[in-house]
Amino acid sequence: MSIDAKSVILSHRSYRKISTSARPFVLQFLFIAIPLSLGVVFFYPEITKTVCLITKAILLQYFQNDSLGIVSYPYIIGEACYITLPGRFPSILFSLINAIISLLLLVLLPKIEHFKPMVIFCIVVSFIIFISSVFFIFVPDRFPYQASDYSDLYIKQQISIWFFVPIITGLAVLPLPSSLLSKLITMLATLVYSLVFGTVRYVVFLFIIGKISLLYMAILFFMLGPLVDFVYIVSIYSIYAARLAIKIKGNFTLWKWSY
Repeated sequence: MSIDAKSVILSHRSYRKISTSARPFVLQFLFIAIPLSLGVVFFYPEITKTVCLITKAILLQYFQNDSLGIVSYPYIIGEACYITLPGRFPSILFSLINAIISLLLLVLLPKIEHFKPMVIFCIVVSFIIFISSVFFIFVPDRFPYQASDYSDLYIKQQISIWFFVPIITGLAVLPLPSSLLSKLITMLATLVYSLVFGTVRYVVFLFIIGKISLLYMAILFFMLGPLVDFVYIVSIYSIYAARLAIKIKGNFTLWKWSY
C-alpha cells in the first residue's frame, strides 16, 4: 500500500489489525470462558427446571392444567427437564391454505428488488412451510413427532447453546485490547441474554405448536432456532467492537498496518 493511502485512511478502518499477545488471551480464555461454560454443565439441571417452571406458569393461561407437565430425565451428567404438552394437528383445510399462501409467496418474493437478505429469508421460510403443508395434506398419518418431542429437543438444543455462548463470545471478545472487566461484563451479558431469550422463545414455540399447529414445527427449528442465536451473539460483539474501535482509534501502538 502506498504511503499516501496510509496517510488518509483512519486508524480503525481498512488494512489495519490489532497488535496483541496470545498469552493474555489464552489465560483469560482458560479462567473466564471455560469456567462459564463449565458452570452451564454443572447447573443446567437447575437452569432447565427453572425455565420449565416459568414456561408452565405462563402457558397455564392458555392450556388446561392437567395437559401440561414437567418431565426430568438423565442427560449428560445430571437431569434435564422439559415441558410435556399436546400438539395441535393441522386439518387438511389449514394445510391447504398454508400451501397456497406459501406457494404464492415463492412466486412473488423473487420479484422484489429491495431488501434482498430479508427476501431470501422469507423465501426459505415459505419453501419450508410449503413442504410441511404438502406433507400434512397427503401423508399426515406419517408425521413422527409430537409437541413433547420438540419440547425435549429444544431443551437439549438450548443446553448446547448455553454451553457454547461463553466459548464463542470469549474467542471474539477476549483478544481485543480492552479492560478485563468490560470483557467479563460483555460475556456475562451475552450469556444472561441467551438464558432469557431462550426461555421466552420456548414459551412462544410451545404456544405455536400447541395452540396453532404442528405444521410450523420445522420452520421453528430450522429458521428460528440456533440460527437466531448467532444473530444476537454477533450483534452484541459488533456493538462492543465498534465502541472499542472508536475509543482506541488514535492509539497507533495498538493498530498496525496489515501490509
